This record gives sequence, structure tokens and C-alpha cells, in this order.
Amino acid sequence: MAQARSKSHGGDTRTGPRRARPSAKVAITLRLDAARAEQLRAVAEAENRTLTNYVETALIRDLSRRDEAARVITMRAPQGTSMRIAPQDVIQGKEESDTAYAKRQALLVELWSIPDSD
Repeated sequence: MAQARSKSHGGDTRTGPRRARPSAKVAITLRLDAARAEQLRAVAEAENRTLTNYVETALIRDLSRRDEAARVITMRAPQGTSMRIAPQDVIQGKEESDTAYAKRQALLVELWSIPDSD
């Protein structure tokens, strides 16, 4: 049997089963040991957050760090290439400002100094 319900604004009456609103968030279950859960509650309370908000923020922070770490620059050079690059070997572009050139120059010298991981 369908039930009638009344909306509080405007007195609109609907009949039928209630439909769930689509949600942008998904509920999950998280199992933690009691000591860890209490530690999270204490930190959340100290930051004036709900436990859920604190955990979500911490996870977002961690995922952002992982995304950043995944952006790896790989430089390939033929065998016999020098392991170092001198700053004066980096040539300034025609339209490149002195500030941009200095930043690029320093970055290339630093990247070139990183030892091979292979």
C-alpha cells in the first residue's frame, strides 16, 4: 500500500515509495584496532573535525602525494654521455627571460646530476 507524505514546504503531497537521491559519495566500512581508532578520533577532535572528515582529508592528502610522486621525469642519454652538465652548456632561448633561463638552467643541472637508477 502506497503511503502519502507531505513536504514541509508548499504542502505538496506525493504518493508512492521514497526514492533515494543520487549521492556523490560512497559509504565504506573501515575496520581499525581500537587504539588506532581512538588516536584518529583524538586528532579529528583536536582539529575540530568529524572522524569521517578527518579520515577523508587524510586519504585525499595521501592520494595527492602519490599522484605527485607518480610524475617522474625520465631522461635518456646515449652511452658515453657525460654524467654532468655545465651550467654554461644550457643555452638560453631567444624569447626566454633571464629569470626563466636561470630556473631552467638550474633544473637541468640538478636533473643531470641524479645518478642512474638502472
